[in-house]
Order: sequence, then C-alpha cells, then structure tokens
Amino acid sequence: MNLLVNSRTGTRGFSLVELLIALVIMIIALSPLMDSITSSFQSAHLAEKNTALVNYARGKMEDILAMNFLDVPQGASLSDTVTIFGKTVSRDVLVELYDGNGDFIPDNDLKMITVTIEGVKQETLMADF
Repeated sequence: MNLLVNSRTGTRGFSLVELLIALVIMIIALSPLMDSITSSFQSAHLAEKNTALVNYARGKMEDILAMNFLDVPQGASLSDTVTIFGKTVSRDVLVELYDGNGDFIPDNDLKMITVTIEGVKQETLMADF
C-alpha cells in the first residue's frame, strides 16, 4: 500500500479510496458477526419467554396442589388468565382421574393435573392417601 506524501507538509497518509476499500472489507467481515449477535438476542428472548411460561404453569400447579384433594374438581373449571410480558394468556387446567395401578380403570384417589400455557405443558399427580 502506497502512503501518499503531501508535498507541502511532507506528511504521509492514506488516500480516500484506500480508506473506503478498507471500510468495505471491514463491513463485509463483520456482517456475519452481526447476524449471530441478532440470532443470540432472539434465542435469549425465546428462552426468557419459555421460562416465564413454565414458571406460571408451575405456580398454578402449586396452587392446585395446596388445595384439599376433594376440593379439586375434575374438568377444566380451574383455568384462568394471566398477563405475561404485557400479553394476556390462558392457563388451561385439566384435572382427571388417573389409573395408577395399570388396570385401565381410573382410581378415585389419584388425579392427573395438567396445566398448559401457550403450548407449554406441565403435568403432575395428586393423591388422596
């Protein structure tokens, strides 16, 4: 690379064209890096959303598990709505009797609790022992 010499002052420097070419090369080299940073931010946001959904589902499940076994109705009557990141979503709750001993007959002392929010599903069993 030729450094230009200013005839008046005797100083050396780069020409504008050389500077522009270096800038273009640098932009081309850094473009993939910017794409990966953008992708990382999107992945982090999705992980944060999924974590919040799981925590809200677990919270509802803990509320139900704190109830008396006989007070937990079968069906979806415990469903409600919550606001997550400014968006109102439904926490769908399904409570049904569960076959715990494998005889294909649901047991009256065992309930399967399923909480679903935006496609995130959490399940647990509740027993009356």
